[in-house]
Amino acid sequence: MSTTLDAPTIAALARQLYDARRMRVALRHFSKQHPGMSINDGYAIQRAWVALELADGRSIKGRKIGLTSRAMQQSSQIDEPDFAPLMDDMFFAAGTDIPMSRFIAPRVEVELAFILGRPLRGPGVTLFDVLSATDWVSPAIEIIDARIEQFDRDTKAPRKVFDTISDFAANAGIVLGGTPVRPHDVDLRWRARCCSGTA
Repeated sequence: MSTTLDAPTIAALARQLYDARRMRVALRHFSKQHPGMSINDGYAIQRAWVALELADGRSIKGRKIGLTSRAMQQSSQIDEPDFAPLMDDMFFAAGTDIPMSRFIAPRVEVELAFILGRPLRGPGVTLFDVLSATDWVSPAIEIIDARIEQFDRDTKAPRKVFDTISDFAANAGIVLGGTPVRPHDVDLRWRARCCSGTA
């Protein structure tokens, strides 16, 4: 995928996010600094940030998918969901204390977690492929955070989808809980309506 930002800029922005997560300091909008930024740039920055985490010994344990509703996609001027990795240190056990020192401005959203029994490879993955690969569906609490400011501190303008994608799609943690069920044992359409995320 081609990008409008050059490799040194992508690496520098990824390093800023890496440092912001550890220092708990929110950054200004990347899209304001780089008006020509694209979705591809957002994912390139995200991948560069992941590389920094992997170099620290972290591992990817799952994936977050956001902007799954058509209304949220339209409001973000995007025509598909966004996604980001869930690193191993983002998982918290149900019933345990979660250290607030890990976050800048945390919020929570109720979600559904799909626990896969085998990997999915695209392109061309269908709904039926996902259900076939899913062992369990579990309620989850997503902890979202903003390493890039949600609203610009001066203009109050909201961040753009490129910023959110760069910022791990705003995810910062997850707590799995409740009773896991087989995907065919419940009507996921109704569960998704009550548990839809907006990060």
